[in-house]
Amino acid sequence: MCFNHLITLMKKIYSYLSITAFSFLTLTACSSDDNTPTPEPQQPTNYLLGKWNATSTHMKLVIDGEVVLDELDKETTMRGMIKTYEFKNDNTVNHYTYIPAGTNTEEVDRHGTTTYERNGNQLILKNYPAPYSILLLDDKKMQLHTKDEFEYDGKIYILENLDKFERVK
Repeated sequence: MCFNHLITLMKKIYSYLSITAFSFLTLTACSSDDNTPTPEPQQPTNYLLGKWNATSTHMKLVIDGEVVLDELDKETTMRGMIKTYEFKNDNTVNHYTYIPAGTNTEEVDRHGTTTYERNGNQLILKNYPAPYSILLLDDKKMQLHTKDEFEYDGKIYILENLDKFERVK
């Protein structure tokens, strides 16, 4: 497989993929002479809500059992790509992906709105090919991981992505 074809395929795969419950326990002491009212339980902070910009993307590509690319543990930049998510209270998410044109590939410029569902550390975006696993989520940073296996031209592909985000608002 020539390098340019691999780059083209990786961009197509990345483009394809671009289409990622906390509990709060309150302990209270009980005593017969304690007249202090029990505090109302607080709702956990939903850190997912808000706008997120990807700061880096990391990929691993395996074709028919052979590791072709492994950058999951390498610090990389977005290489001109832009990826944003804005998660809202009504379980909708605005998304935007831009991938610059390459030697043999066209520019990708996609945006839209879809719905999302969160079950623990799993994040499902409707019309996306694979669910995300939330590896990190706090008030400033988010890391989303996905792993997808598919067949293309008679070969088995396994693609892993790790996207790191910073909160914008």
